[in-house]
Amino acid sequence: MNAATDLAIAPILPAEHEDVVRSVPAPPMTPSEKARLYSILLLVLPLLAIPACIRLGCSDFFMRHGASIWVRSNDAVFNMHDRDCDVLIFGDSTAMTGIDPDVVERNTGFKTCNIAVTNAVLAVTHNLTLNRYLANNGRPHVLLVQLSPDGFQPESTVWNQTVYPEGLLELLRHGTPQESRRMLLSHPQQAIAFAGYAAGFTMYDGLKDVWYHLTSRRPEEDTVTIHNGFFTPPLPPRTSCEPGATFSDPNAGGSYPRAVVGEYEKGYADRSGLVLVNVAPIPSCDQNLAAFSSELNGITSNSLLPLPVGLFNDPRHYTAVGSAVVSRLVAQELNAVAQRHPQIDDRAPVPAPRTVATLQRTRLGR
Repeated sequence: MNAATDLAIAPILPAEHEDVVRSVPAPPMTPSEKARLYSILLLVLPLLAIPACIRLGCSDFFMRHGASIWVRSNDAVFNMHDRDCDVLIFGDSTAMTGIDPDVVERNTGFKTCNIAVTNAVLAVTHNLTLNRYLANNGRPHVLLVQLSPDGFQPESTVWNQTVYPEGLLELLRHGTPQESRRMLLSHPQQAIAFAGYAAGFTMYDGLKDVWYHLTSRRPEEDTVTIHNGFFTPPLPPRTSCEPGATFSDPNAGGSYPRAVVGEYEKGYADRSGLVLVNVAPIPSCDQNLAAFSSELNGITSNSLLPLPVGLFNDPRHYTAVGSAVVSRLVAQELNAVAQRHPQIDDRAPVPAPRTVATLQRTRLGR
């Protein structure tokens, strides 16, 4: 007999027997099978969660729900187009919190813009922010770069042993896909930490919203506003310096500070009328003040200036009063530079003061 005949004479089970067959339960999982499945889930779920959280961290949603004021200030530069600034401020967070463009503009007459970023962004993306701004906006008369004395040390750009989520965020949002992919694959530990950073701050932002709805109170950090790239961190003035707050051996950098200055002066000479590279003032009680001063003397455009610790709200960031002092110092420097380099000075001449006699002649029509 062939297969068709066999099929034709095969006994047909009653319907109730078919239900019994279909309802026969699968054999229970053994403990070892359960353990294996649990292990697979433990492995797979984080692998799926990590790229999802990385994607969250570089999204517009995270910029609105989770990103700090530092991150928002860093990111805002990439939305600037067709701006025409006489003086362009760049550098690290000492410039973000130390140089108020409004104060500089009032004291110089130069239209001033601040596009400084945090050291974390500089360490990961280098000058991506500055390059993108210059590509999309007008050529400044003066590019003034301000870095803390720590920024002139080789350690400031080494981030293999440090997590710089702000820099990774900027690279993921504004770098090329190839650069982002290479950075994530070559720094897996930092990539995982960035995923945790994005997830953690998103949840923190949600908790802050719950707290606001319950109490109608916002954390002080959420009341700080960014104006033209400048803001003051909401911290009280310091009363003393912290031991070990700076590099323990500033002179270990050797020729590194000169290379940093040269990179800006030579690399941006054709994209700005004049390039100045400044070192930011630091507290007078800083343990490395003398070493930093000796190392940077004659290299930076200005000299390292010690200021009272009460003008700082942490070792490198300024109070509102401190930033006003730093901004006026920058304005004085720019006015002096403009006198030495008249080709960068196209400010309208200041009208002569009107005396009483002049006003009387004006009223009499003479």
